[in-house]
Amino acid sequence: MMKTLDFSPRPGGPKPQAAPYVPGTDLATYGFSEQFVVWATRAAQMGLDKGAAHFRLSSAFAAVDAPDALPLLQQFLGLLEIEFGRPLAAPCFKWRALMADEARVLSLIALFQRCATGDATASLPNLPMPLLQTGQRLALTLSATGLLLQPSNQASKTGCWPDAMPVLH
Repeated sequence: MMKTLDFSPRPGGPKPQAAPYVPGTDLATYGFSEQFVVWATRAAQMGLDKGAAHFRLSSAFAAVDAPDALPLLQQFLGLLEIEFGRPLAAPCFKWRALMADEARVLSLIALFQRCATGDATASLPNLPMPLLQTGQRLALTLSATGLLLQPSNQASKTGCWPDAMPVLH
């Protein structure tokens, strides 16, 4: 299988852009929205969708006024696993660096959010329709509640969120 280019090789075509989220980056460099999505992704991937742990995850989404986003996130992650052909990596919650799969999740959600706002530079990747639809609904739900992903390796404009990473245990 050949890898597809993310840019046009023609002269004058758009140049390749750096990845918006780089694996290995300290999570403290990202804003609360990114940290929350990473935490929720880890919780969902570690099988914390049963019993008291599910209550914590549901409570966290309710606290940020996004209760409808939890089932969409779980569905989105499940569809990504099917697309990747393997389970997504799920490190311990105390792991302070961004994992490659988490970077992909953040990149996709941020791209869906940019497309939803009409950003002309954003174009959706070639993904199966169920994954695109779920990703778009998830991005819209998160955007509606103010959880906007702003891809940047710099801290948010209001300053760092070094202690904003939610902790489950």
